Amino acid sequence: MATDEEQAQTLDRFHSRRLWLQRLQAIASGWIVDREIIFRSDRTTRCLRISRRAQLIALAVWAVTAGWMSFASTSYFEISRVLDTRTAALDQAHDAYRDLLNQMANHQLAVMAITRDLESKQGHLRRLFDQNEHLRQDLKLTETQLRQSEVERTKVAPTRQAVAEKMSELEQTVRSMWGENGSLERHISGLRGQLASIEAEKEEIAAQRSALSRRMAQLQSELRISTARTAQLEGARNELQTALVQRDRMQEDGQTAQIRVRDLEGRITELQRVHREVMAKLSDRTRADLSEVQKIVSRTGLNLDALLPKDGPPPRSARTGGGKGGPFVPLFRDLAPSSGDVTTNLEAMSFSLGAQLRRLDQIHGALRSIPLFAPLDSFALMSNFGARSDPFTGQAAMHYGLDLSAPIRTPVMATAPGTVVVAGWRSRYGRMVEIDHGNGLKTRYGHLYKINVRRGQKVDFRETIGLLGSSGRSTGPHVHYEVLVNGEPSDPNKFLRAGKDVFKG
Repeated sequence: MATDEEQAQTLDRFHSRRLWLQRLQAIASGWIVDREIIFRSDRTTRCLRISRRAQLIALAVWAVTAGWMSFASTSYFEISRVLDTRTAALDQAHDAYRDLLNQMANHQLAVMAITRDLESKQGHLRRLFDQNEHLRQDLKLTETQLRQSEVERTKVAPTRQAVAEKMSELEQTVRSMWGENGSLERHISGLRGQLASIEAEKEEIAAQRSALSRRMAQLQSELRISTARTAQLEGARNELQTALVQRDRMQEDGQTAQIRVRDLEGRITELQRVHREVMAKLSDRTRADLSEVQKIVSRTGLNLDALLPKDGPPPRSARTGGGKGGPFVPLFRDLAPSSGDVTTNLEAMSFSLGAQLRRLDQIHGALRSIPLFAPLDSFALMSNFGARSDPFTGQAAMHYGLDLSAPIRTPVMATAPGTVVVAGWRSRYGRMVEIDHGNGLKTRYGHLYKINVRRGQKVDFRETIGLLGSSGRSTGPHVHYEVLVNGEPSDPNKFLRAGKDVFKG
């Protein structure tokens, strides 16, 4: 049970509330009283009586209305704050998507840089093959000269042996003549003549020796020159210098050099095989890329050959009936190794691969000018290309584009690089932008809220050209997107589906 103190506090609170109510009633009775509004005209007088109860009811209605408006305003501001938060999240997602597109463009540039590097390496390998062929010819010439010097040595050896035999015979004759000096004086003059002839033979032999030495020196200098030319062959220079110092082992060193050359030829053949395999793989990949890109372009309904750059006018000799010639090298030939000349085969492979890479670069250049992506990052498709019911009259009509719905003032972006040819008001389209992408391709963007480009301006892929709106003949915020091929409308859905395949690739 409550104590006396608590009961006293409760009675005090009750009395205080009662006093406040009495004061409010006094104020209300002072301000809110029965009132009369008199309407007087020329002949009649009317009186409108507003009772105290009616005034209280009107005051209560006004209080309730004011409270409801305060609550509604508070709710509106809270909802606006939530919408701003979600809009910021969508902007972040759009920025991430743009970063992904930039990464794709960087990847394409990296692939093109790798392709150019491979072409430079092919040229370097071709130069190495030519140098190796010259070195092989120089080595063959050196071997021929070595064989000639060996033959000359074999010719001089019998002459030396004959001179040695004559000297031994003369010594024996002189010994016998000492014993028979008195009886053989008459033969001294003859012997002197024979000695003179022998001296002449000695001088001739000495001359032959000096000529042989000069020849050997000349061969040595020629070997040094050939050794300097074959500096790129591993170990060949040291082996040939050893052969120059040790003339008796020329044949053995020549055989060693031949073994070394055969080893180098084997290594060069292996390098050619690896190079051929790399070129074959690169050619297969290039063919696959060509086929994939051609399939993508064919899905848009465009003629790929019409999009590629045309060759220039024929040379003057061709126009005046001049001659033509050269070996026949098919553009897309089988890249498997054949039994013919390896250098010719590699040149043909390089020519074929270069032609394929050039065509792939041309196709990539044409592909960049094709509008394969939507002008909005996110949208709802409201109307397709083709026959439909007119949104204003309800009659059957032809629709030459796509109606893509999104919040008003959403950025509208160019679907491919090009030049702005129209930027202004066009009756049914409202504010419209038309872009010429070259090769007979144009795109239109209608019902814009604002145009951010001017006529003649160059625009890049995904560059903002305006803001989405509802200008012109429109029932709500959207962008009317058209694709024109040689002036004729084409279904943009074909281009968007092909763009999805590009994105997947």
